[in-house]
Parts: sequence; C-alpha cells; structure tokens
Amino acid sequence: MFVELFREQSVPLIKYLTSRFRDREDAAEIAQEAWLRMYRLDDVDLDNPKAFLFQTASNLAIDRVRRSSLEQRFTDATFADDDDGHPSAERTVAAEESLFVVERALAELPEKCRQAFVMHRGQDMSYVEIAHALGVSTSMVEKYIIRALRHFRDKLDA
Repeated sequence: MFVELFREQSVPLIKYLTSRFRDREDAAEIAQEAWLRMYRLDDVDLDNPKAFLFQTASNLAIDRVRRSSLEQRFTDATFADDDDGHPSAERTVAAEESLFVVERALAELPEKCRQAFVMHRGQDMSYVEIAHALGVSTSMVEKYIIRALRHFRDKLDA
C-alpha cells in the first residue's frame, strides 16, 4: 500500500505543498515528514490513505507557519533594540537563561516522556500517532505530556 501510494501521490503532494509555501525546499521537507508518518502507520488500515497523507501534510505545513511566526515574535521580543539599535544586554541574557532552563528541563525528563513531548509539541503528532510510535497506550501518552508540562512549569517557576 505505501509504495503504491508513494508512486501515485509523490508529485501531487509536492505540488500541493509548493502552492501553499511557494518554497520548494520547505514543501519537500514537509512532504518527507508526511511520508515518514505514513510509513510508520503502514500496518494501520486507513479508510482513505490519500486523504490522511494530504491532511497530515497540511497540518505539518500549518505547524511550520505557526512555529515560524512564534519564533519571529520571540526573537522580536527577546532582542528588542535599545536606543543604539542593538539588542539590550538584559534581554539577551534573559533569553539565554530561559533557553538553558528549557533545554535542561527537557533533558531531565525520562526518555519516553521526552520523546512523547517532542513528538506532540515539536512535530505536531497526535496522541494516537505517538502511542503507535512509542508502543504505549494513548492514555500513557497523555500522562507523559502532562508530566512534561508540569516539569517545565516547575522548572520555569523556580
């Protein structure tokens, strides 16, 4: 099923994503991620694999746009210029410290908890997709995400 779908939909998927992004490289990266997710679900019987593929790619595209917008807002807020047109030292130090806290907190999480969080928040995967990828139940994925969020909240509050 996967190979046949790939042969039939590879070019249309890239064209669809290119029309949304206007950048073939971004479209190719998103398509690759969508195909990877399809491959991981190859043993799952989907009613409409083509629709699932295009919806997955569309969700990934939206996520990329959101992430880019969020990163830009964070950069703008973090590196606001002082009177001389340079980022203020306070903002630069605060941004570096926050990033360090988040990276350290992420590294402190147990492996599967960290993987589940990154898959959900970083790759916009659903709980069902994550459960399948990690070989755990959907409720366990939910518990991993809640645990990670509490961990981050506690670390950032400290």
